[in-house]
Amino acid sequence: MARVELRDVVKRFGKTVAVDHVSLEINDKEFFILLGPSGCGKTTTLRLVAGLEYPDEGSILIDGEDVTYSEPKDRNVAMVFQNYALYPNMSVYDNIAFPLKIRKKQLGITDDEIRKSVTEVARLLRIEDLLNRKPSQLSGGQQQRVALARALVRRPKIWLMDEPLSNLDALLRIAMRAELKRLQKELGITTIYVTHDQAEAMSMADRIAVMNKGRVIQVGDPKEVFLEPRHVFVATFLGSPPMNIIECVIEAIDNGLLLSCPGFTKEIKGVSSDEVDGVKGKVYLGIRPEFISISKSPLPGTIKGVVYVVEPLGTENIVSVNIIGDIIVKVKVGSDINVNTGETIYLYPDWKRISIFDSDTGKLLTRITKQLREEYTEEAMV
Repeated sequence: MARVELRDVVKRFGKTVAVDHVSLEINDKEFFILLGPSGCGKTTTLRLVAGLEYPDEGSILIDGEDVTYSEPKDRNVAMVFQNYALYPNMSVYDNIAFPLKIRKKQLGITDDEIRKSVTEVARLLRIEDLLNRKPSQLSGGQQQRVALARALVRRPKIWLMDEPLSNLDALLRIAMRAELKRLQKELGITTIYVTHDQAEAMSMADRIAVMNKGRVIQVGDPKEVFLEPRHVFVATFLGSPPMNIIECVIEAIDNGLLLSCPGFTKEIKGVSSDEVDGVKGKVYLGIRPEFISISKSPLPGTIKGVVYVVEPLGTENIVSVNIIGDIIVKVKVGSDINVNTGETIYLYPDWKRISIFDSDTGKLLTRITKQLREEYTEEAMV
């Protein structure tokens, strides 16, 4: 087993709080991804697990053992860095064998056993024909495989990866995503992977922790964090294009609440402002571009708008629509939907996919969102 726990971990660099009371549980054999923008604390969190940094507060456990202040060599983890960190004067064979050679006596292994281990992992990563080359003679993808092999050869409990694909070109990066996922599942090594690339996170992870400003904003499987964001940051960080966020006003009416947005209003029955803490007028309505339909005629429940620009993407189009003033809503539709710049169209959002966020805290207003989705009807908006 290789289960990792972070309990209320804090890391400061001077006055800057890089990791702010982070608590996580990574399960055995799980492919767990830390996702967020540059400077959000994800790499520092990874380095804390590796033992390359020590926390100022909190604790880190591996298989129930407190390793908060243990040396990296005593944690049985292996790390793959963004720049691969290969030794330029060594052959590929020696780079891969290095972790075993420096601990040869401690591990009680022979040169023949080292050679066997290196050959096996090289074959697994399909680089057995490169063992006599130097790193300078390799492509970026080959160097990345060598770095992976060096991390795997000592059979670590935990595999730590800090944006290992960021230096590869787009096509190779896509191919290596599939290779890494296959390899991780085949070997069953608990993996913590850092990236700012949402496509990597969505395609590879068992679970994702979305981070911002040193804090974990939401943890869930890819489908959950995409479809059910619990914070406006998660809603706007994930998705291409990201979720549309429209500033609205919410007010009490006799039988519930009235949501007034630019260009339309929506009644939310069966819930009063007294039942919802922290809602004082302004809220954010969120809807993903995938969950908006386009009509060329004013059907019941549609929102009038004017096409601002159309971005063809092969099998689909991204249509930016001006609904009122400078409010732009993006819609993702099939390439068979033909609209032109300046054309008047009508948008129909799937109200079952709507999210309402607090404008002050950014948090999902669960009660209002749930009620709105449950009351989805085909009635025209006022």
